[in-house]
Amino acid sequence: MNMDRRTIIVIIATMFSFVAYNYYMQQKYPDYFSGRMAENIKEDMSPEERAELDALNEQLREAKSAEKAGETSPQEGVATSSEPAAIGEPQVERLSPEDLRIETENRVFIFDQDSTLLSVKLKNYRQEQKSDALVELLDNPMMVQGSLDPVGRRPQKGYSAVRDGQTISFSKQQDKFLVEQKFVVPESGYGLDLAVTFTNTSDSRADLTSSLLVLQNVYLPQESGGFGPAAFMAQNKAFIYGLDGSREEEIAKDYCEDSDGMVFGEALNQERLDFIGFDLHYFLAVLSPDTKMNFVMNRMSPPSEAAICPISLVAYQKQGLVEPNQSITLNFKGYFGPKDVELLEKEDPKFTNTVRFGWFSILAKPLLLAVKWFYSLVHNYGIAIIIVTVILKILFFPLTKAAAVSMKKMQKLNPEMTKLREKYKDDPQRQQKELMAFMAKHKVNPAKGCLPILPQIPVFIAFYNVLSQAIELRHAPFFGWIHDLASADPYYITPILLGVGMFVQQKLTPNPSMDKNQEKIMLMMPLIFTVMMLSLPAGMVLYMIANTAVSIAQQQWLNRRLDKQFG
Repeated sequence: MNMDRRTIIVIIATMFSFVAYNYYMQQKYPDYFSGRMAENIKEDMSPEERAELDALNEQLREAKSAEKAGETSPQEGVATSSEPAAIGEPQVERLSPEDLRIETENRVFIFDQDSTLLSVKLKNYRQEQKSDALVELLDNPMMVQGSLDPVGRRPQKGYSAVRDGQTISFSKQQDKFLVEQKFVVPESGYGLDLAVTFTNTSDSRADLTSSLLVLQNVYLPQESGGFGPAAFMAQNKAFIYGLDGSREEEIAKDYCEDSDGMVFGEALNQERLDFIGFDLHYFLAVLSPDTKMNFVMNRMSPPSEAAICPISLVAYQKQGLVEPNQSITLNFKGYFGPKDVELLEKEDPKFTNTVRFGWFSILAKPLLLAVKWFYSLVHNYGIAIIIVTVILKILFFPLTKAAAVSMKKMQKLNPEMTKLREKYKDDPQRQQKELMAFMAKHKVNPAKGCLPILPQIPVFIAFYNVLSQAIELRHAPFFGWIHDLASADPYYITPILLGVGMFVQQKLTPNPSMDKNQEKIMLMMPLIFTVMMLSLPAGMVLYMIANTAVSIAQQQWLNRRLDKQFG
């Protein structure tokens, strides 16, 4: 089928727009692609699994009705202190504040008497670049409890607590079971070992659904006020879970504002639950079970404040009937620390999937390793980014050259093609036919000028993801006024330089198939990119500047060579 140059341009522009739009949507609305929204998840379930999820939702509705009737609110479970046992309740073993605090080489854990993490601070990271305040992983106390309730809406109080070195244990009788959670905080690294044991203390067999409840009041990020990707990317918090090597997520703000409070869950009879937890952009708080488990999450109740959303994550497993004095133990491996790929790999290979590199992670991971390797040589992440960018431009130079040659051929033939268009301007079909025959005769194709650029798009997106998420760039200085490559340029100098560079690049790049109206539209692109880059991390803008500068140098060299070659 014959196509004129405008049709080809439209097709190529559409392909690029489709890739860019889908990437945008994947970042802003991950659930649009994951297909795991609450309203869609049932379609992938068996009838038995759907019935189980419906039963959980029924329990949730009953719990909500109880709340409205004035019974205990689930948010009360996220308490920061424990009161003495009331008269008639069993006495519990209590720990002093000193015993509830565990400090290690890298972190400070502070527990509450009721199996709650009050605080997890990272000693090697600061909240702000010029601040002494340590990074705090928890917005509010995080309750981590063994539970007999797979919906996770009835957190417990009144635990006995015991401390032994780096181990702290909490236990409580729940119905017919003694439930104990034992936390082991290693002296080094960012791991955490958790064992949850259910012991049947009755004199008869008892049915058990063993669960781990993780409950927290999450602060919702406020609008960043930026334009473009930074407006929805840099500040997002997410609830994440891994399934058989994949990473799924629910953006906190979207989920808490849109969810009706019903159970959102995964029936994982045929899949492995790799981890559940919270993604804080540069940091993580996640737990990974050592056996196949089901998973549900829900918004506990409407937020008491607009900026707070109570969320429970529950990993559960049906155990069937448990004999008297028999114990069932669930083991979890945790990670509470920075999203450093090497550290995550060291703790557990499954944790590396918590880092979101998007569709092109197969490219993103080598790019991150390359940046880190060059940093080890030059000790400046900005210079490392520039070096990797230059290498990428060199690797893609054959494609750039092929596009330039095609453009030059089209430019040389453009006067004759203009005559053909004018000659057959009243007969579009004849005009297209003559143009295609003319291009075939001279062995030129407008698509050759653009198609060589398409393979570079996945690399651009992969590098974009690396630079926007790599914790290595957090608080990393470059030179001069750029003190943090993970933050926007405070004076907007680099975005303006990028816009100027893109304008120069456009002027140097021949595009004979583009008409005057299209040229005017393209001249707007540098301005559009400048505005978008105002709120992007400086490291990303630096990459774009380096990419543009090398492109200008290559184009100038090609123009001189091709002018001689084609006269």
